[in-house]
Amino acid sequence: MASVPLNRAVAWPSTAVIAWMRQRIAENGGDPTLIPDEPAALWRLRTVMARTGLARPTLYRLAAQGQFPKPVRLSAPATA
Repeated sequence: MASVPLNRAVAWPSTAVIAWMRQRIAENGGDPTLIPDEPAALWRLRTVMARTGLARPTLYRLAAQGQFPKPVRLSAPATA
């Protein structure tokens, strides 16, 4: 996946990000049930960064490598 242009609005499905976080916790011997379920939503970049602790370049690099959910492109005047 090529880098998403900065003028494009993108978001990540919250359910996919939560599943990724639970998997990472389980792989490291933690309890994945500590991450609570949340209603399905689209999370913008700042929310994903805050929830995962990952920086923007890391998110896009992991998504390009297939190790993190890929963002969904939103329409031009989008809000999520």
